[in-house]
Amino acid sequence: MLNLTNLQTKGYDELIEIDGEVVYQVFAIKKSNEIYITYYYTVPKNKLDQAEDYEIEEFNEFNEFELAIKHIQSKGANLSRFNVFKGNKPL
Repeated sequence: MLNLTNLQTKGYDELIEIDGEVVYQVFAIKKSNEIYITYYYTVPKNKLDQAEDYEIEEFNEFNEFELAIKHIQSKGANLSRFNVFKGNKPL
């Protein structure tokens, strides 16, 4: 089970092949008081140098932890890979 303390961001990034194309993805979730913020980012690896034209970036807020988890999983996130972000955080 994923546990979050207030103002903590957990998630991961990865390169993964989807439908024959390698894409870079980031999944994250943050608790801020009683709001849960999810973050999803994806861009084809071969378009990283032109990311602003090809990226998809989504921020969503939820009042319930379970809804936030269901949403980020619907984007393809694997909760067992979530860990505390070190360095630059997306949220």
